[in-house]
Amino acid sequence: MTDFDPVQLRRLDPTLLLVLDEALKHRRLTLVAERLGLTPSAISHALGRLRDIYGDPLFLRRAGGIEPTPVALALAGPVRAALEALAATIGTARGFDPRTAQRVFRVAAFDNTVSVIGPRLVAGLAAEAPGLGLAFLSFGRARAVRALLEGEVDLMIGLASHDPGRLICRVLFHEGYVLAARHGHPAFADGPPDLATYTALAHILVSAAGDLAGTIDEELAERGLSRRVVAAVPHFMGALAVVADSDLVATLPKRVARRHAARFGVALCPPPLPLAGYDLGIMRRAASAPDPGLDWLEARIDAAISSAPDPSPGPDR
Repeated sequence: MTDFDPVQLRRLDPTLLLVLDEALKHRRLTLVAERLGLTPSAISHALGRLRDIYGDPLFLRRAGGIEPTPVALALAGPVRAALEALAATIGTARGFDPRTAQRVFRVAAFDNTVSVIGPRLVAGLAAEAPGLGLAFLSFGRARAVRALLEGEVDLMIGLASHDPGRLICRVLFHEGYVLAARHGHPAFADGPPDLATYTALAHILVSAAGDLAGTIDEELAERGLSRRVVAAVPHFMGALAVVADSDLVATLPKRVARRHAARFGVALCPPPLPLAGYDLGIMRRAASAPDPGLDWLEARIDAAISSAPDPSPGPDR
């Protein structure tokens, strides 16, 4: 372990680290003051002390906010790790009691996951842990990974990302697909469509980035095939709503489709070709300190998944 200078370290109290961490994340000092419950003058004073300690301006004023210098950006990871280590000492000493804990958990997840685990998870937290809050945020995959690594969210639930140097990933379950169309769709009059009909139909897909191609299109391309994607929406509920009131079809994850098909008035059937599906994983920062609170939340998520309706009740149509 590297020795440190206690005299120098005494100058760097946790409040300064919190100010630096929040300023790096939000880039607006008024918002930093609001989040930390400090006055703007206190934030300005803290930044002055940080500039003196590190011998660098750290932030430059720009229209609408501040811009971190290269030195400040280099400090982002170590400062976040230091704050997590400090927080872990409190959790280790006190343990985690959901009945008395006061905390907000932030989880990056798409609405298909939220719609499946959310009802039981939120109800369970309200009953077991009245002082806890749970906020779901919806990002594209790359943005979600960045939010997780930067500490903007505590957990990420989505396509399993195995990155041992940065992420700890645990697979929750394997997800497959079903094809959704409105009741009475002419292409389904004689039963589920064949492959030629499927690729010729007008498709809608779910893409947070607004792309008109996704993992299914990649699988089709590997077979020398393509489909006609005419629209993209950022959420699965939006895709089901469009399918219910149009002749567009959607190839959707089984759990969300089967949970909401009756509510939207859509019919489901297997796709006309085998699709690999994907592993849904729950991810944490590899560099984060032990966190009994997150361990408890993960256990509640596992319980919510295991108590969700069976996604394979039999033939879809």
